[in-house]
Amino acid sequence: MSPSVITFLDFFGITVFAISGALTAGHKRLDIFGVMVVALITCLGGGTLRDLILDAHPVVWFEHTSYLLAGILAALSTFFVDRLYRIPVRVLEVCDAIGLAFFVMTGLQKALSLGHSPEIALVMGLMTGVAGGIMRDIVCNEIPLIFHKEIYATAAIAGGTLFLVLRHFQVDPDIAMLIGMLTILTLRLTGIFLGLSLPAFLLSEEKKE
Repeated sequence: MSPSVITFLDFFGITVFAISGALTAGHKRLDIFGVMVVALITCLGGGTLRDLILDAHPVVWFEHTSYLLAGILAALSTFFVDRLYRIPVRVLEVCDAIGLAFFVMTGLQKALSLGHSPEIALVMGLMTGVAGGIMRDIVCNEIPLIFHKEIYATAAIAGGTLFLVLRHFQVDPDIAMLIGMLTILTLRLTGIFLGLSLPAFLLSEEKKE
């Protein structure tokens, strides 16, 4: 995978996750500073946690400060656009789905490039894709999407696993990554628009009802 492709994936993922974070903060009526903080937590939180666990220094946005700038610009743009035109919640969900697909793949690539096993790479890809969203929802006093909404982590695991399988069988890395991302995005969007989700835990009282 060429460095230019990885850089594009990073910027794209950061932008859409920053938009996702800004929209979540906006729906909570936070001020512009709160919107920026939540947006940056969303778009940089997963990658930061991944790099700290992998002992990959410097943390990615320390080394590439343009990532930080991209997150800030995306958050500010969303803040002002949303003041003129109320952006639907569905846009938030779609942006989150796109960010998930891109970040899972970049997390996988980062772990593999550091010599880690496919199993560890899959966990790091999942962490990169979902940790920022978990932090976002906790800060905004929401139950994280990954724990109660439509197919989410399952989509990330499926796409990441497929990428690793294709890589094992010597499929071109770019094609394998594209297939992995499309799998994640398709499964997540299917969950959003068709309302598909994993079974939820029910208490005995709820079962009787």
